[in-house]
Amino acid sequence: MKPLFRILGLTEPTMEKISLEKYRLLKDSARIWVLPPYGKWPEEMKREGLNVSLITPEDLIELLGTGTKRQFPDQDILLVIPGYVLPEGALVKKIKALGQDDYELSLEPVPPSNELDRLVGIMAELRSRQGCPWDKEQTHESLKKYLIEETYEVIEAIEIGDLHNFCEELGDLLLQIIFHAQIATENGGFDISKIIEGIAEKLIRRHPHVFGNEAAATSTEVLESWEKIKRAEKKDQVETGGTDYFHLPLGLPSLMLAEKTQKKAGKAGFDWDSYEGPLAKVEEETAELKQAIALGMGREEELGDLLFSIVNLARFFQIDSEEALRSSTQKFQKRFRKMLELMAEKNLSPEGMDLEQFDIYWEQAKK
Repeated sequence: MKPLFRILGLTEPTMEKISLEKYRLLKDSARIWVLPPYGKWPEEMKREGLNVSLITPEDLIELLGTGTKRQFPDQDILLVIPGYVLPEGALVKKIKALGQDDYELSLEPVPPSNELDRLVGIMAELRSRQGCPWDKEQTHESLKKYLIEETYEVIEAIEIGDLHNFCEELGDLLLQIIFHAQIATENGGFDISKIIEGIAEKLIRRHPHVFGNEAAATSTEVLESWEKIKRAEKKDQVETGGTDYFHLPLGLPSLMLAEKTQKKAGKAGFDWDSYEGPLAKVEEETAELKQAIALGMGREEELGDLLFSIVNLARFFQIDSEEALRSSTQKFQKRFRKMLELMAEKNLSPEGMDLEQFDIYWEQAKK
């Protein structure tokens, strides 16, 4: 009878966290090989009295290729791989090809507990030595644009109302999070479990009306409690006018950044009593823009001030400026496409038409 060659993936941070099934497999193994990244596993296993040796993937492949059984006759071997092990991964396939003559292979590692674990394992494989050249080259910086793109594709799927596409786009967005988590893991920062643990604890802390003894009967009270807890967590209790007062991500879309800035200022008491104030400010900024246009200078600054004041007016009517502008843009696109269709029906081409001719079909498209 051939000896056994088993593979075990360890995703837990310490021996204390592993399942009983994994612990028994470790205790019952006469010889254990551990692949990098080793971490604390070898030291903890030795304290448990286990026969542990460190081995690199290259040495493992060489041993299997030259006949491991000759060096360790009749000994079962347990190969421990820190992280999520994929049965379809390159290393597992190589082990199967080289070790099948000498060993009874048990290459179905303890399966991931859920699909999220499997996805993390796939990303680890893509970033490994035997992985994908493009994936291995990526950094947090190089992935920023993809994070933005995938976020907007999720938003587009929501607006279209296609649930199948929505599900797919959410998966693409999740991939970006997994990607960043894997890079952070490799750099010794944090892993996906730390991300999930952090957000879970934050949700509990910031919902004391659900998980604690506080009360919040309305959404307004909930948001006030949320902001209070958030300020305490970030030690953001500076005096009004302090340099750290806003604490807003500068990467936010400009309209959203403006609205959040205005809300922060309003909480400090710097706000209008009614919509008439911001409405008058819009008129004032419009006049200043006209003056800047006439003078031929300061137009960008004055246009920015006008946009800022329009966002403030929208805020008073509880209108999301970002959504309002997106809706108007989509309305324009829809009407423009309709206008082109009407012109095509008349065998007309946009090229060479003047504004008055455009206006005729534009008005028809609006109906």
